[in-house]
Parts: sequence; structure tokens; C-alpha cells
Amino acid sequence: MKKFLAIAANTILIILIAIGVLIGFSLLPIKKNYKIYFVTSNSMAPTISTGSTVVSKPQDSYRVGDIITFKNIGSQKPSDTTTHRITKINQLENGQVAYVTKGDANDTEDDGYLLPDQIVGKMLFSVPLIGYLVGYIKTLPGLIFIIVVPATIIVFLEVQKIKNEVREIIRHQNDKGKLKKDLRRTRVRSRKKTTRNA
Repeated sequence: MKKFLAIAANTILIILIAIGVLIGFSLLPIKKNYKIYFVTSNSMAPTISTGSTVVSKPQDSYRVGDIITFKNIGSQKPSDTTTHRITKINQLENGQVAYVTKGDANDTEDDGYLLPDQIVGKMLFSVPLIGYLVGYIKTLPGLIFIIVVPATIIVFLEVQKIKNEVREIIRHQNDKGKLKKDLRRTRVRSRKKTTRNA
């Protein structure tokens, strides 16, 4: 049981540290830095399922078939994005490129078209279910649970380790005391024998 708790606590901590590092690095103001997004719909199923985490990075150009993350038209929030596949690339009258997108699970293409400055980046990869974990961590109960539970397990395991070490020290001291007593008895016996022989 203790071994299982230690493995579980270490696994959770490693996952959280990895997610934290990934998110932290994505927030750095680096040109063409990757960004992390969480999928809240099933419009890209089965390629990307609800609860997945998508990592996207800006590209110089995009092609038909690329899965891209783009800002939702009319939304003021930078975090309000969609991740869909490019189905067509059109040339506008002014020479600008326009992209038409569609979710793999949707029957029809998305309304309107996208201009290059609306595209956040091309999806590099996605990780299933991690979005649920990160979404939960962002809530107060999730934050408390994720911090308190592993911390409690670690403290419990450390206390157990200290108890075992204290027991080992006491046992070692008792063994030393027993050894000293045995040595004294041996010496006394030796003296008695020497006296008798004399």
C-alpha cells in the first residue's frame, strides 16, 4: 500500500510539473512560440476528442489538411479559439489569402473565411483527456485537491520513513547495549576462570 501511494504521488507530481513547465513556457513572449488550448467540443472527433489539450504553433504558411487554431470571429477574448481543419484556400480580389475550415465531425464548413492574422497556429499534437485535468486544476476545488492530496501523501510517507528510521536507530542502540552486556559477561567469565586457574 505504501509503495502504491508513493508511486501514485510521484506520478501525479511529475504530470503536474510537466504540465506546469509546458504552460509556463507557452506564456513566454517569444516570437512564434507554441500555445496550449483545451478542446471543449467534439467537432474534431475522432481526431481530437473533448477534453484534449492541443499544442499549436504559428507557421509562415498553411495548407489544405492542416489542423489550425484560430480566433473566433467577433470575440474579444484572446482565449476564445477554435481548432478545425483547413478544407480550402481561396484568393481574394485584393490578392489576400483566405482559409475555409471545417470540423471533422461537422457536416458543413464553418461560416465565412479566415484571414492569416486570425490564425493562431497549426496544431503540432494533441493529448487526450489532459484538458479535463488542467481545467479542473484551474478551479478552486481542483487547485486544493491537486495540491493538498499529493502533499498529504508525501507528508504521510515521510512521517512513515522517519518512524522507520527512529525504530532502526532504537533497534541499533538496543543491539549495541546487548553487545556491551554480552562483552561484560564474557570478561567477567574470563576473569573468574583466570582466578580459578591461579
